[in-house]
Amino acid sequence: MRLGTAAVNEFKEVLQIDHDNISAIDGIGSILFQMAGTPYDPKKFEESKSYHQRHIELKPTDPEPYYWIGVIDWTLAFRANGELRAAYNKNNIRKQVRDDDPLPPPVRAVYVEKYGSLVDEGIADLQKAIQLRPDYDDAMAYLNLLYRRKADMVESADERASLKKQPTT
Repeated sequence: MRLGTAAVNEFKEVLQIDHDNISAIDGIGSILFQMAGTPYDPKKFEESKSYHQRHIELKPTDPEPYYWIGVIDWTLAFRANGELRAAYNKNNIRKQVRDDDPLPPPVRAVYVEKYGSLVDEGIADLQKAIQLRPDYDDAMAYLNLLYRRKADMVESADERASLKKQPTT
């Protein structure tokens, strides 16, 4: 964390000299993403995302920042999904929900309210990354993962199955 913070500060000094230095912007976004994982810090993920969005403002035809926004959105949505499931299971000992089970309706409503727009943003950004680079396999993989998060936001099994089978290209 100490070294990551020092590196971020160095990159920020570069940005004071050259506000539009994409290497410094990407460096900060990447380091913040790495620092956000352990210990888990959603605010650092959001800060990382802001640097990737800044990259898009400067160079909207680059697929990389769109990919990273999608990865960040998936990370936040996936973590929240797991936490909501764990909380439900803790309070419902006799009716446990497995990872591959649909979310119970009250949990689903909370998940949609808090993370629906985040999942939609991630899907849109990953689709943009694939549009810009049609053979972007990593973006396709995360798009698939975000469709699975989206499937947890719908009520019917048919809707869930349809979302899980979304084409990635």
